[in-house]
Amino acid sequence: MKEQREKKRVLIQESVLINGIIKANALDISEDGMYINTQAEFVSGAILELSFRLKDKDIKVKAIVQHIQQGIGMGVRFINLSPETYLIIKNFVDEAAEVAMRPKERIILLVDDSAQSRSIYRNKLTLDGFTVIEASDGIEALKHLQEKKPDLVILDLWMEGIDGFKLLQLMNLNPDLKNIPVIILSARSVPGDIQKALALGARDFLPKMTTTPVKLSEKVKEYFKK
Repeated sequence: MKEQREKKRVLIQESVLINGIIKANALDISEDGMYINTQAEFVSGAILELSFRLKDKDIKVKAIVQHIQQGIGMGVRFINLSPETYLIIKNFVDEAAEVAMRPKERIILLVDDSAQSRSIYRNKLTLDGFTVIEASDGIEALKHLQEKKPDLVILDLWMEGIDGFKLLQLMNLNPDLKNIPVIILSARSVPGDIQKALALGARDFLPKMTTTPVKLSEKVKEYFKK
């Protein structure tokens, strides 16, 4: 059992048919077995026939019940796997484990009416591994916020139409957007603007005059460590 639990395991959500009649759900899988969520009662050591799908392939295997959590599910170990079936399961587990270990894509929405400013900061953020989407005004930013759900917003304050202050207000009114961190990056940094932006929910206020692309990228990285 200890050896089984040390095997590489990945989470799945797949329907499993037990003995051709009992419907259940697989919660994780390794090359040697799986954990099945079922209300049906089985005994340790029972031999089962399992049917499920992996990567659009129908899989049929025999398995032995190894441990039971009453009313929750059971862990089973595959037995007598054919080489072909073993390879399908192993490849699935290896690929899923590799995907799970990849760094999470971090999406940043950069809102600024200056194309030159967007280009300067975007280039550094992209080089540092972030995915950057751009908006030249508040209306375009709202569209991206609703469609892309970025992880962080870098926002200029003074723009035509919906400016940065109004965008902050609209984000606060939307439960899906109000918790997205916002960093203000503004050419104007008078105390009144800073206080108003922070009161509306901005997390930081950075003046463009002293914020190089390197400094901005460092600040963004700080947020993703929190």
